[in-house]
Amino acid sequence: MAFMTRELAQEIVNRTMAILDWNINVMNEEGIIIGSGDANRIGDVHEGAILVLRHKKKIEVREEREGMKPGINFPIFFNEQIVGVVGITGDPREVQAFAELIKMSAELVLEQSFLLEQFQWKQRIQNDLVNQLITGTGGAAVVEKAGSLGINLDLPRVALVLEGGTEPDEQNLLRSIEFELDKGDVLGVTPSNEIILFKVVGKGLKIPRRFRSGPVGVGGVTESSRDWRNSYEQGKLALAIGRRMRPGLPVYSYEEYRIEALLLRMIEQDPDIERFSYYLPLLEHAEGVETLDAYLQENGELNRTAERLFIHRNTLRYRLDKIFQWTGKDPRKIRDLMELYVAKLFHESH
Repeated sequence: MAFMTRELAQEIVNRTMAILDWNINVMNEEGIIIGSGDANRIGDVHEGAILVLRHKKKIEVREEREGMKPGINFPIFFNEQIVGVVGITGDPREVQAFAELIKMSAELVLEQSFLLEQFQWKQRIQNDLVNQLITGTGGAAVVEKAGSLGINLDLPRVALVLEGGTEPDEQNLLRSIEFELDKGDVLGVTPSNEIILFKVVGKGLKIPRRFRSGPVGVGGVTESSRDWRNSYEQGKLALAIGRRMRPGLPVYSYEEYRIEALLLRMIEQDPDIERFSYYLPLLEHAEGVETLDAYLQENGELNRTAERLFIHRNTLRYRLDKIFQWTGKDPRKIRDLMELYVAKLFHESH
């Protein structure tokens, strides 16, 4: 990176002058002012900075001279080399107490900028890696990218799929997730702004806190990168099914919705709407739909279903009779209940 850019220099100036009343100048490695509280001085050669760069130490200027005003000038170090100079204008006796803090602040901003650039570079590579693996493209380049990041592609992992947001929010979310990752975890973003984490599976699945705010879809376990695509698709499917069936939960696992996923795939292969026409009359009765939902959630247990709906058992029996009357399917019979469930899945997915 170009260590001390004009933008970074001005950021150092603006941050510092927001809390101090003295003018701040930042000079590059040639002694030219590239950031200042006095815009008229930008582009000028700062003689004090030239002295700092020559002697590699702090220089105090007590009297105004050509190209210099009274103040204190410090070298800015990064990785043990001087990358610029920061100066505070004013009587050295008055600004001495703040000078060291200004130097530390400048070096901290520089380090943060470097770390952010490193994070963004790593994230770009990981994005490419993840997108190539879930689309089945990339070939040998995928292994090379993984190697550049020290990633072993053949560890057991599961895909966690989270819908992203706007780009600035997404970058903040990625950085916060990064602090919770374990060795071997791979974080990426798809072109459709999905945030995908291929999480290494150890003794148990530890979902990062920022993912648990969800909703997040969890795919099946993969033994190698060849199966990353399957786990990703499973996570997406679990998220889609779970949000329709049980909205409001933070996590939807493919293991919980494996049967529903299988049924939907079978339906999509032969989407004959007429075969589920018996379900259409029920859709005209919100109370019937609500009753069937609760009955399914409580696994057909009458007492718990009645409690869930805040109704008497006799009222529940009456409603189940009405569902039978509307659909020709008796929810109290396992085969009929299965047919109602499959029809429900079909209509919720179309």
